[in-house]
Amino acid sequence: MNAWRQHRRAVLLRQTSDTGFTLIEIMVVIGILAMVLAMGLPSFVRTVRKDPLRQAASDIWEGCIEARAQAILTGYTAQLVIEASTGQILVVPGTAASSTEGADPARSVPQELAGKRPFQATMDMDVAIRLVDVNLKDQMGADQVRVRFYPNGTSDDFTIILESAAGMREISLDCITGLPDLTVHQ
Repeated sequence: MNAWRQHRRAVLLRQTSDTGFTLIEIMVVIGILAMVLAMGLPSFVRTVRKDPLRQAASDIWEGCIEARAQAILTGYTAQLVIEASTGQILVVPGTAASSTEGADPARSVPQELAGKRPFQATMDMDVAIRLVDVNLKDQMGADQVRVRFYPNGTSDDFTIILESAAGMREISLDCITGLPDLTVHQ
């Protein structure tokens, strides 16, 4: 009986030691996974990264939404500022001096917004501005383009056309609602 147990134990030990993977098998699997990852990585990066034109259009769109929200929340006129020389896109919260006539001048901008720029982005240099109109006036020669958003949800009339090798994007504001509209031109 003792010999039978020793034989059975030896068989079990042999079976458990043979069920694992060898180092070579593990290295082959890791090598195959690395090759698949290396082939798929460039297309994944292109998918995740926005091209400069889409990014610039998205930044201006978000700036318009942010400026409108700031104007409505604070009760003061906010401005979307596009600086032509640097490509900076900024949202500047309003102050009592820039408030509309209907706002109470004794009220002040909340502390967390005073002196703070809630939105800031930079356009890529590969993106060209082909047209900028504010209130139906051409602003192409201006160093800064300022678009005002009012506490009642309205805004200046604004149209900008961006162009790059990828195509053209037109962003315009509905001056009654202050909401941006994006048109894609190929």
